[in-house]
Amino acid sequence: MSETFLDYLSEFLKDCPQYADFINNLEEPEDETEEEEKEVNKKDLKQLYRRISKMTHPDKTSSSYLESIFKQSSEDYRQNKIGSLFSTAVKLNIEVSDLSIEHILDEMELEITTYEEAIENFKSSAVWKWANAQTDEEREVIKKQIDLIVGEKR
Repeated sequence: MSETFLDYLSEFLKDCPQYADFINNLEEPEDETEEEEKEVNKKDLKQLYRRISKMTHPDKTSSSYLESIFKQSSEDYRQNKIGSLFSTAVKLNIEVSDLSIEHILDEMELEITTYEEAIENFKSSAVWKWANAQTDEEREVIKKQIDLIVGEKR
């Protein structure tokens, strides 16, 4: 069985189509780290990205491996993931000693915490529990819990 939330959700909706409208109309939760991400040191972020780009840009190399690093780094830059960019720079032996390492390490810790929280949220979701239920009885209990939640939200 696939380990992705969307696969679990799809499986759940196949078995319980009566919840499709409710689930499709749920609003995305607010990103709690949005304010913290705005505080990322833009100078260091930009320097890291530029250094990585110089080495991995498809116009400068014919390596598909480096091109994939470039694409991931571009995404990390757009999402202000300075920790991920720092890790990539270290892997590529790019000089980073002039950057604010303490700030970058704080950001890396924040990224790890964010991923850990996302995993916990995923594992506490009804969809994950549904996909990992061992018996039909377990699934029925989950359906009853969802019915209570859906009823409260309507």
